[in-house]
Amino acid sequence: MLLRPILGTALAAAVLGLSAMATLAPDASAGTLKAAVGLAPSSAQYYAFERFADYVKKNSDVKIKVFSMSLLNLKETPPGIRDGIADMGFVLPPYYPAEYAENNLVSNLSMLSTTGRQVESPGAAMAGATSEYTYFHCPECLTEYERENQIYLGTGASPTYIMLCTKPIRTLEDLKGKKYRSGAANFGRWAEYFGGIKVSMPGNDVYEALGQGVIDCAMLSATELTNLSLFDLVKYVTRRIPGGVYSGVATNNVNVDTWRSLTTEQRAVFLKGAAKINADLTWKYYSDAKKNLDASPSKGVEVIEPGPEIMAKSDEFVKGDLKIIADQFTKDYGITNVESKIETVTKLVEKWKTLTEGLENDPEGLAKVYWDEIFSKVDPKTFGMK
Repeated sequence: MLLRPILGTALAAAVLGLSAMATLAPDASAGTLKAAVGLAPSSAQYYAFERFADYVKKNSDVKIKVFSMSLLNLKETPPGIRDGIADMGFVLPPYYPAEYAENNLVSNLSMLSTTGRQVESPGAAMAGATSEYTYFHCPECLTEYERENQIYLGTGASPTYIMLCTKPIRTLEDLKGKKYRSGAANFGRWAEYFGGIKVSMPGNDVYEALGQGVIDCAMLSATELTNLSLFDLVKYVTRRIPGGVYSGVATNNVNVDTWRSLTTEQRAVFLKGAAKINADLTWKYYSDAKKNLDASPSKGVEVIEPGPEIMAKSDEFVKGDLKIIADQFTKDYGITNVESKIETVTKLVEKWKTLTEGLENDPEGLAKVYWDEIFSKVDPKTFGMK
């Protein structure tokens, strides 16, 4: 199955912990908090979480244990945090389109980060724009998380999405008829625009799908060549397409009861750490992608530059897709004022292209700008407390 049901680890943990959870809310003072990362220890996400746990430990009396895949997988993580199986974790809203529609609107706009003015790390810009928008321009976004018993602590983002394939993609004709893994609706529409077939599945399933021929290409960043061990299977990488970044991310959402069990001082440490974890994730993603692209030829992977006709048609798609996004989120999900929200995000992306320029190799500098512009303005006394 492409989308595994929420069973296995999550169900077992829920059954075993049902009695305790029914009578006792999570309490930061009661022991070590559990963080769920549904990816391998080699992943950028695990790296960022480990650094977050270290930062919190050094600056408070809170201890965090990071679980890599063993506690919850990617699809299990949102309900797992909601139900208290994990105290916090790496959440991907696009896996649940209806529950996180307001948040998914923003992630559907990620191709704005690679159109217009070009920057070295569009992920850094999109992460900043998404976090600022969610905190200060979209109360509905925060409400969606709170309905799922989660507190939002910002967004990190991937580098540019490219094609990781078992077959070469060089021309417009090559794009037709291929099966493409899509992790968000806009990437799926891009595939269909070029005559391809979109296949939606969690990141955990990509390796098996490529190996069994369920998909021909995965639309992912080059980071996933190591994150998901795709160097084992991928033979061709086509750069720059589909473009955009993966920003459908709530890097470290916290269970509401866990959050409210923290002291104001502990929550302040979490917020300062939030600037760092989002910067670390985004920087590590970018750095690993660059290393993987450089290493690809030595691993027998051909790196292909798409022709100008593909790039021109891709830009054409992005421009036309904004109206489709607006119509879809209005009609299918009942979101209001979509055009105004798209306009706000568009302006924020351009703002953050400037704010993050030159910081692609400077995670500390990136964390500082995230803190100064976003997280320092979130009040630990009141945020998420009612």
